[in-house]
Amino acid sequence: ANVGYNATKGQYFYGCKCHALVSESGYVIDYTITPASMADSTMVEEVLSQFGTPIVLGDMGYLGQVLQDRLELKEIELITPVRMNMKKKDITFPNFSKRRKVIERVFSFLTNLGAERCKSRSSYGFQVKLEMTLLTYSLILKSAKTVNSMTLRYPTGYQVMAE
Repeated sequence: ANVGYNATKGQYFYGCKCHALVSESGYVIDYTITPASMADSTMVEEVLSQFGTPIVLGDMGYLGQVLQDRLELKEIELITPVRMNMKKKDITFPNFSKRRKVIERVFSFLTNLGAERCKSRSSYGFQVKLEMTLLTYSLILKSAKTVNSMTLRYPTGYQVMAE
């Protein structure tokens, strides 16, 4: 763990970053942990090739033509939103914003379960806490799907559209 900067919140933090692969239905399939000081675009090539998925939806931390060119060589298509000062490119991926909302809601829900404020004394304790949080989230998601398969309503009021 070390010091990193969260540009979205505009603040420094001490800890690690979690890069996760989330399915369209809201399940966390795989994850990896990186030091907080490492830029998202630096580690993403290695992380995405580890996950082995051909199309990836990324957030603003994964912007950059150089990164997209490097991933294209590994046959991975990275789709990200564009900033206001960038050239407008057509996103041909269907329902891009709706699918990105699923991912944002997953991370928001994991934050509410305590994944962001883990105060472990060892890397093993951190891993156990994170995996317990992911298991809890998966069980809540599974029980919510059995109640109503079209819309998942969580106790905290979040909704995620399932397939």
